[in-house]
Amino acid sequence: MQNNTIVITGAGRRIGRGLALRFAQRKWNVVIHYGSSEEAAQQTLRDVESLGARGLLVQADVRDRAAFRNAIATGANHFGSLDVLVNNAAIYPPTRPIADVTQELWDQVIETNLSSEFFAAQAAAQIMQQQPINQRGEQGRIINFASLGAYQIWRDRLPYNVAKGAVLQLIRALARALAPTIPVNGIAPGTIEIPEDPAPGTLLSADRIPARRYGTIDDIFNAVWFLANDATYITGQTLLIDGGLSIAQETSQE
Repeated sequence: MQNNTIVITGAGRRIGRGLALRFAQRKWNVVIHYGSSEEAAQQTLRDVESLGARGLLVQADVRDRAAFRNAIATGANHFGSLDVLVNNAAIYPPTRPIADVTQELWDQVIETNLSSEFFAAQAAAQIMQQQPINQRGEQGRIINFASLGAYQIWRDRLPYNVAKGAVLQLIRALARALAPTIPVNGIAPGTIEIPEDPAPGTLLSADRIPARRYGTIDDIFNAVWFLANDATYITGQTLLIDGGLSIAQETSQE
């Protein structure tokens, strides 16, 4: 019996790396996609293999449709199947007042945070639809990353909010298009703390989060694992993993 195979985009660093290691601990085959973080991705691969799992590095700029499609196909061909695609790769550019949002910035954010998720899902679905239907009546699963910023409007982050908001509708549209054999769901992280690879800038105060703490990679993994393995009657949904920040009185990240 062959192990399940997961493709994780943007898996060289941060949340993507954390997911890769946790799936490796459960002996999944892990396809580690990266864009420019080659050194970090190579370390992720070494760590995946040190856990006794099989890994593969694939490189592609997510805005290069042909290269991105080829990277996903390479991973599936290498391991002989594609069971789960996790669309994690994204950018979080610095704040920019509306008057200073350039065509270049707009295109970069939309292409990276929205369009790439569609084209990756399209490529993965074409592979999955060639696979046998399993005992659950499925051929694979797709998990897209949105963000708390899909639900809120943050000061001077207009392209990011728009792209992530559109991901919510993309998840729903893909779920309907690929039913009944490929469930599509999403994750919307809130403020996630990654001590070994902190994000630029300062995290908002944990006192503003009802859970009174930041999220962790384990919090994200638990949700992704649920959508990748259990969730047998769920599609087109997005889980907010934000410690309740979305329902707090003060929701604006300024």
